[in-house]
This record gives sequence, structure tokens and C-alpha cells, in this order.
Amino acid sequence: MYKENNFLDCWFDLLLVPQGAEYQAVLKGISKSSSKVKLKSVPAGVKAITKFLEEWEQNSYFLKELPQTVMMIGLGGSLSPKNSIGDIVVYKECTSLQSQLNEYKQCDIFLSQLVLKKLKDKCILGRGITNHYVISSAKEKQTLGKIYKADVIDMEGLALLNWGRKWNISVIIIRIISDSCQQDMPDLRNVFDIDGNLKYFHLAIQMIKKPLLSIDLICSSLKSLNVLRKSIKQLMFCL
Repeated sequence: MYKENNFLDCWFDLLLVPQGAEYQAVLKGISKSSSKVKLKSVPAGVKAITKFLEEWEQNSYFLKELPQTVMMIGLGGSLSPKNSIGDIVVYKECTSLQSQLNEYKQCDIFLSQLVLKKLKDKCILGRGITNHYVISSAKEKQTLGKIYKADVIDMEGLALLNWGRKWNISVIIIRIISDSCQQDMPDLRNVFDIDGNLKYFHLAIQMIKKPLLSIDLICSSLKSLNVLRKSIKQLMFCL
């Protein structure tokens, strides 16, 4: 389907990034020479991104600009002790906590392997899980990692894969580890509203309740956002 020597010319048509800090980090990483890259920010969460994609389908120009390949890049929580803050996981496949254990949707493995070659350091091909809220407990992350034999958890991956399958679109998913599986966090289960927007007041309250965990999370998030910025710059080089 693809030839590696023209990889940089055709490897994806659209870049999706969760809105907020992740989107801002990607904007900083994309150079002016990458202006031809189509970039969209998406809301956080399964329901919110599903609604976003369904509304996009209703636009009159949707079929005219239907991408062949979509890449999503953002942050994710580690489910494996082998992953450290700032490590990069390129998805081989993804499931959800609401699916059967063997119900995995596949990413475009050829393109995922090419991403691995491009990013090189601290980058693995792994398995993702999508959930509708943030998993904050280290014990729960470790348990999920063992049960699903998974590397990272996110809030959008499977929804994008389901949408890609609907339209016969190849999907690449990349996650930068922002919290380790040994890392407890403030309770962030309800930190996003139904539209995928961050509820800043709720976030502040939860962080005040757990100040040491919050400081740890801020430090790890800043490190992972910096890796996100550098990674997208490396991926976009020479585009």
C-alpha cells in the first residue's frame, strides 16, 4: 500500500490532537515548513470525540476532504512498569474497558512501524485501552495492565479506530506517557464535562485536596508535553 521512500509525502492526511495543553504543545512543535499539515483539535473523552466526528460527517464538504490516513497524538497513562514518564507508545491495537478482553481494533501496522523508525528512542509498539474517565489510582492502573497486557490508557483511541473502520480510514495512534503505573494522582474522574472540556474549578479543588500528588502530576505532565512537542517536530521534519 505504501512505499517507505515516499513515506513523508503520503503517510497521513490529518493530525488530531486533544484540545488544551496537548494541542498547544503540538502547535509549538510544528514548524512553518509544515503548514500543509491538516491539524484539528478534538475534545477529550469517548463520547465527546464521537460526537465531534459525527458532527464533522454532517458538513457538506466532509466527503470532499475525507482523509485516507489519520494520526492522533497526545498524552496517556502508563499501565506497565516498563514505561517511564516521557516514553512513547505507538499503538498496535486498542480496546476499551467496556469491551471483551479479546476485542481489539487494529491500527495501521505498517505506518505504525514507520513511526517507530522515525522516533527511535524510548518508543515502543504497544497495546492501548480506552476509558471514559481518567484512571487516577496506581493500583488500578497496575491491575488493568496485567489483565489486558496493555501499555497505556487513553480516553479517545478506540472511538477514533471505530470511526476509521466505518470510513475505511487508516489510523495511527501515538501516546506520550504522562503518568506512570506507580503514580497515584488526584481524583480526576470527573475533570472533563460532557463536551470534553476541562472543568478548571473542579480540577483545582481535586488538586488542593492532594497537593503532593498534584505537584508530582504537574512535573510529569510538563515533561511529557515537552516530549510531545519534540516528537511532533521530529515526525514533521522535512515535510
